[in-house]
Amino acid sequence: MCSVSTFSYLLFYALFTVLINAQCTNPTVRREWRTLDRDGRAAWISAVKCLAASPHNPDLVATVNSSISQIPALTRRLPSGTVDISYIHMDLNVRIHQTGMFLPFHRWFVHSVEQAMVEKYGFSGGFPYWNWTIDAPDFYKSSWWQDSDTESGLGGWGDPDKDYEVQDGAFAGFALANPSYHPMRYQYTAQPFAAFAASSPTIAQFFNSTMLETYANSTFHADQIAAIIAGNPSDLVNFQLSPDNWIVNAVIRYPSYPDLREIFFFQCAHGSVHAITGRDLAGTCPATTEDCIPGNKWWPNSPLFFLHHVMIGKIWSDWQNLNETSTTAFAGGSVQAFDNTTYFAEYPTRAPPMLNTSSDIYTDNMFPGATIGDVSNHTTGYLCYVYE
Repeated sequence: MCSVSTFSYLLFYALFTVLINAQCTNPTVRREWRTLDRDGRAAWISAVKCLAASPHNPDLVATVNSSISQIPALTRRLPSGTVDISYIHMDLNVRIHQTGMFLPFHRWFVHSVEQAMVEKYGFSGGFPYWNWTIDAPDFYKSSWWQDSDTESGLGGWGDPDKDYEVQDGAFAGFALANPSYHPMRYQYTAQPFAAFAASSPTIAQFFNSTMLETYANSTFHADQIAAIIAGNPSDLVNFQLSPDNWIVNAVIRYPSYPDLREIFFFQCAHGSVHAITGRDLAGTCPATTEDCIPGNKWWPNSPLFFLHHVMIGKIWSDWQNLNETSTTAFAGGSVQAFDNTTYFAEYPTRAPPMLNTSSDIYTDNMFPGATIGDVSNHTTGYLCYVYE
């Protein structure tokens, strides 16, 4: 049951404002999902479901022109807070992917969702993460997909006869509303990049035949991620090429870039986990939806999105912690440089206007705002958490 006292969005904003200026003296701990006991896993799932059943935030406003975002107008089809959360990601898609905003936005985004769960539904905090390097050797048969507990299990692969809808675990039948109403779906997709290339001529130019045949799980093994963390000390320009970029053949297209072998693996790691999990985590349109453009817009439909992005945040954190100057290092532009390979090569961390640590993170007025500098260090200020 979702027990919550009368909640005011104004109160949430006030609390958030206090926290953003607070000292971090008692950080929460983010742990790998499988290290939590059953009660801990069930508590997180319960809070996610309560958030999904919460009222819409009347303050949410789309700020990207629909001709650019290519998404429908916000509708209130379900009494679901997760509709709003997914919609932010849909609306801001072109501003938060393949731009310098990727890492700071998603760090802020996960924290904002966590704080809503804490303030509204008594979640104790400490957002868990999904260390998918554990699952990389045999992703399909991994224990990750074997927990069918109706209160604490994430469930397994979807049923191919039912558009890959998840049939077991706590999220079986979990209702999603973007891009249209449907239950949550997962589909194991070992070699997903051919479909990406086929979806758009713009995307296709970044692929070659070798990369089209890449197995997604071959890009996120533990040794590959360790190489990413150890590479590019203090150089966010090259590090940032990695997690926000699914262009899987950059290592071949741009061999002059330093450490691109490592960058290649991390850029694949982010996109590959989305793609290999399939359906909702990969942005595949529901079978019953017409006029749907597939893509990364509604990835937050899936609760796994947040476990995945806490892992991405952990990798960023591990990289930051290896070098003192890496902690606050930032570089990147605000505009996607995706028109062609030449333009991408000129602006590998995206095109001007350039962002800096004083730049505001885009919020669509859904959650209280912050700057890039506010989220650069998660052990100080209002973020206040550590990884275990």
